[in-house]
Amino acid sequence: MPKRIRMSLRLSSNRHTYGEPFQEVTEALIPSIAEAILDAYEGTVDDEGDTLAQTIEELHLVFQGTLGPLLRDASLVIQKNGDLASGILLCDYRGEPTLTYTFTKKAYQRLGYATLLIGKAAEILYEKGYHSLYLYVTVENKEALRLYESLGFVEVPLTTVSEIYVD
Repeated sequence: MPKRIRMSLRLSSNRHTYGEPFQEVTEALIPSIAEAILDAYEGTVDDEGDTLAQTIEELHLVFQGTLGPLLRDASLVIQKNGDLASGILLCDYRGEPTLTYTFTKKAYQRLGYATLLIGKAAEILYEKGYHSLYLYVTVENKEALRLYESLGFVEVPLTTVSEIYVD
Protein backbone atom coordinates (compact mmCIF):
# COMPACT_ATOMS: atom_id res chain seq x y z
CA MET A 1 0.00 0.00 0.00
CA PRO A 2 1.39 3.44 -0.91
CA LYS A 3 2.57 5.62 1.96
CA ARG A 4 0.30 8.49 2.90
CA ILE A 5 1.02 11.57 4.93
CA ARG A 6 -1.36 13.78 6.88
CA MET A 7 -1.51 17.48 6.10
CA SER A 8 -3.28 20.41 7.73
CA LEU A 9 -4.35 23.87 6.61
CA ARG A 10 -4.93 26.61 9.18
CA LEU A 11 -8.21 28.27 8.26
CA SER A 12 -8.66 32.04 8.25
CA SER A 13 -11.27 34.66 7.41
CA ASN A 14 -10.04 35.16 3.84
CA ARG A 15 -12.96 35.88 1.53
CA HIS A 16 -12.66 35.56 -2.22
CA THR A 17 -14.79 36.12 -5.27
CA TYR A 18 -15.11 32.99 -7.36
CA GLY A 19 -15.71 32.99 -11.09
CA GLU A 20 -17.17 29.48 -11.06
CA PRO A 21 -20.53 28.44 -9.61
CA PHE A 22 -20.34 25.74 -6.97
CA GLN A 23 -22.92 23.08 -6.30
CA GLU A 24 -23.28 21.12 -3.07
CA VAL A 25 -23.11 17.36 -3.49
CA THR A 26 -26.21 15.18 -3.30
CA GLU A 27 -26.83 11.45 -3.55
CA ALA A 28 -28.20 12.04 -7.06
CA LEU A 29 -24.70 13.10 -8.15
CA ILE A 30 -23.02 9.88 -6.96
CA PRO A 31 -22.83 8.23 -10.43
CA SER A 32 -21.36 11.41 -11.97
CA ILE A 33 -18.92 11.80 -9.06
CA ALA A 34 -17.85 8.16 -9.47
CA GLU A 35 -17.21 8.66 -13.19
CA ALA A 36 -15.19 11.81 -12.49
CA ILE A 37 -13.12 10.08 -9.79
CA LEU A 38 -12.31 7.14 -12.06
CA ASP A 39 -11.32 9.51 -14.88
CA ALA A 40 -9.19 11.67 -12.57
CA TYR A 41 -7.38 8.77 -10.87
CA GLU A 42 -6.87 6.57 -13.95
CA GLY A 43 -3.17 5.86 -14.49
CA THR A 44 -2.10 7.62 -11.29
CA VAL A 45 -0.58 6.23 -8.11
CA ASP A 46 -4.06 6.46 -6.56
CA ASP A 47 -5.66 4.26 -9.24
CA GLU A 48 -6.76 1.13 -7.38
CA GLY A 49 -8.37 -0.47 -10.43
CA ASP A 50 -11.90 -0.05 -9.09
CA THR A 51 -14.87 -0.45 -11.40
CA LEU A 52 -17.64 2.13 -11.74
CA ALA A 53 -19.93 -0.08 -9.63
CA GLN A 54 -17.29 -0.38 -6.86
CA THR A 55 -16.71 3.37 -6.85
CA ILE A 56 -20.45 4.08 -6.66
CA GLU A 57 -20.75 1.62 -3.76
CA GLU A 58 -17.81 3.30 -1.97
CA LEU A 59 -19.38 6.73 -2.44
CA HIS A 60 -22.70 5.51 -1.02
CA LEU A 61 -20.76 4.41 2.08
CA VAL A 62 -19.11 7.84 2.31
CA PHE A 63 -22.51 9.52 2.07
CA GLN A 64 -23.77 7.16 4.81
CA GLY A 65 -20.96 8.32 7.11
CA THR A 66 -18.43 5.47 7.14
CA LEU A 67 -15.60 8.05 7.24
CA GLY A 68 -17.54 10.28 9.61
CA PRO A 69 -20.46 12.51 8.75
CA LEU A 70 -20.25 14.00 5.27
CA LEU A 71 -19.84 17.77 5.51
CA ARG A 72 -22.37 18.42 2.76
CA ASP A 73 -22.23 22.21 2.75
CA ALA A 74 -18.45 22.10 2.20
CA SER A 75 -18.49 19.15 -0.23
CA LEU A 76 -18.75 20.80 -3.61
CA VAL A 77 -18.60 20.18 -7.35
CA ILE A 78 -18.13 22.30 -10.43
CA GLN A 79 -20.12 21.40 -13.54
CA LYS A 80 -19.24 22.61 -17.03
CA ASN A 81 -21.86 22.32 -19.77
CA GLY A 82 -23.65 19.58 -17.85
CA ASP A 83 -20.43 17.62 -17.21
CA LEU A 84 -19.21 17.15 -13.65
CA ALA A 85 -15.70 18.55 -14.07
CA SER A 86 -14.27 18.63 -10.55
CA GLY A 87 -15.22 18.12 -6.94
CA ILE A 88 -14.25 17.61 -3.33
CA LEU A 89 -15.81 15.57 -0.55
CA LEU A 90 -15.19 16.41 3.10
CA CYS A 91 -16.06 14.32 6.13
CA ASP A 92 -15.87 14.95 9.84
CA TYR A 93 -13.27 12.21 10.32
CA ARG A 94 -12.58 11.55 14.01
CA GLY A 95 -13.81 15.02 14.89
CA GLU A 96 -11.73 16.84 12.28
CA PRO A 97 -12.91 18.24 8.94
CA THR A 98 -11.02 16.10 6.44
CA LEU A 99 -10.75 16.38 2.69
CA THR A 100 -11.47 12.77 1.73
CA TYR A 101 -11.68 13.13 -2.07
CA THR A 102 -10.29 15.70 -4.49
CA PHE A 103 -10.89 14.95 -8.16
CA THR A 104 -10.81 16.73 -11.50
CA LYS A 105 -11.50 14.99 -14.79
CA LYS A 106 -8.46 14.95 -17.05
CA ALA A 107 -10.13 17.26 -19.61
CA TYR A 108 -10.46 19.95 -16.90
CA GLN A 109 -7.16 19.56 -15.06
CA ARG A 110 -4.80 22.52 -14.64
CA LEU A 111 -7.66 25.03 -14.81
CA GLY A 112 -7.59 25.79 -11.07
CA TYR A 113 -10.82 24.04 -10.16
CA ALA A 114 -9.40 22.09 -7.21
CA THR A 115 -7.87 25.30 -5.86
CA LEU A 116 -11.23 27.09 -6.13
CA LEU A 117 -13.12 24.22 -4.50
CA ILE A 118 -10.71 23.86 -1.59
CA GLY A 119 -10.66 27.63 -1.08
CA LYS A 120 -14.46 27.82 -0.97
CA ALA A 121 -14.69 24.81 1.37
CA ALA A 122 -12.11 26.42 3.67
CA GLU A 123 -14.22 29.59 3.85
CA ILE A 124 -17.36 27.59 4.64
CA LEU A 125 -15.57 25.61 7.37
CA TYR A 126 -14.10 28.76 8.93
CA GLU A 127 -17.53 30.39 9.02
CA LYS A 128 -18.85 27.28 10.82
CA GLY A 129 -16.17 27.66 13.52
CA TYR A 130 -13.52 25.20 12.35
CA HIS A 131 -9.86 26.21 12.64
CA SER A 132 -8.12 23.61 10.47
CA LEU A 133 -8.75 21.40 7.45
CA TYR A 134 -6.99 18.04 7.19
CA LEU A 135 -6.22 15.58 4.41
CA TYR A 136 -4.23 12.44 3.73
CA VAL A 137 -2.23 12.26 0.50
CA THR A 138 -0.14 9.58 -1.15
CA VAL A 139 3.52 10.62 -0.93
CA GLU A 140 4.17 9.53 -4.54
CA ASN A 141 1.38 11.81 -5.81
CA LYS A 142 3.74 14.73 -6.44
CA GLU A 143 1.15 16.84 -8.30
CA ALA A 144 -1.30 16.64 -5.41
CA LEU A 145 1.45 17.41 -2.91
CA ARG A 146 2.46 20.50 -4.91
CA LEU A 147 -1.15 21.66 -5.04
CA TYR A 148 -1.75 21.21 -1.32
CA GLU A 149 1.54 22.84 -0.36
CA SER A 150 0.78 25.80 -2.65
CA LEU A 151 -2.51 26.25 -0.77
CA GLY A 152 -0.70 26.33 2.58
CA PHE A 153 -1.13 22.75 3.76
CA VAL A 154 1.75 21.45 5.88
CA GLU A 155 2.60 17.93 6.96
CA VAL A 156 1.51 17.06 10.49
CA PRO A 157 2.23 13.95 12.57
CA LEU A 158 0.02 10.90 12.30
CA THR A 159 0.20 10.36 16.07
CA THR A 160 -2.34 12.91 17.28
CA VAL A 161 -4.77 12.18 20.06
CA SER A 162 -7.62 11.68 17.58
CA GLU A 163 -5.63 9.01 15.79
CA ILE A 164 -4.41 7.23 18.91
CA TYR A 165 -7.98 6.52 19.99
CA VAL A 166 -9.07 4.45 17.05
CA ASP A 167 -12.58 2.95 17.11
